[in-house]
Parts: sequence; C-alpha cells; structure tokens
Amino acid sequence: MPLLPAGRALPLACLFALSLGACVAGQADTSSGRASALATTISRASACRAGSPQRGTLERFLATETARGASAEQIAAARSAYVSVSEAEMVNQAAQPQACTAEERAALKERMVRIRAGQFDQL
Repeated sequence: MPLLPAGRALPLACLFALSLGACVAGQADTSSGRASALATTISRASACRAGSPQRGTLERFLATETARGASAEQIAAARSAYVSVSEAEMVNQAAQPQACTAEERAALKERMVRIRAGQFDQL
C-alpha cells in the first residue's frame, strides 16, 4: 500500500480526529463520553489560555468514575477515549487554530476551576 504524501495525510488525520471526538462525545452518559468531554474541555481551555489541568486530573477523574460504579473495562475505555480525544484536539489545533472569544474563555475558566477541584459531574 503506498504511503500518502504529507500534504494529504494531515487533512485526513484532522477529519478522522473530528469524527473520533464526535463519536465518543455522543455518549455523554458513559465513562468514555465523560472522558471525551473532559479531554475536549481541557484541550480547549489550554488553547484559549483559560486554565490547565493538574498533573493527576485524569487519575482523579477515573477514580470518580470507579466510585460511580464503572467497571474495569469502562475505565480502560474512558482512559483510551481521553488520550485519543486529547491527541486529536492537539492535531486539530495545530492544523487549524481556532480563536477564542472572551465569553468562551470565561466559561472555560469556570469549568476548569471545577475540574481542578475534582468536580467532574458537570462535564
């Protein structure tokens, strides 16, 4: 199978990344869906300079999901979704940066305060 030239591979990666986030985010009532929402929020907040997560945010999130009754398989899927969506968001932001409005930045700052406090129930 021939390799795609770099000029064609990046747009394809972006399209895949966009669809991945949409697929996972559509399941917001699952651990994977909440992990996707967390990754999207954190990535966007970082891009908008509206806050950054603490080092153990993912582990605290997964502990919260375990306390909610998530199985080991659901925790593994949530971890995978978080990592995949985070990477996709980085690719998208690098390929096509999106400006942040003042309103979006303010809303993200509020959400990041809750995330940093370990309050993951309103993702």
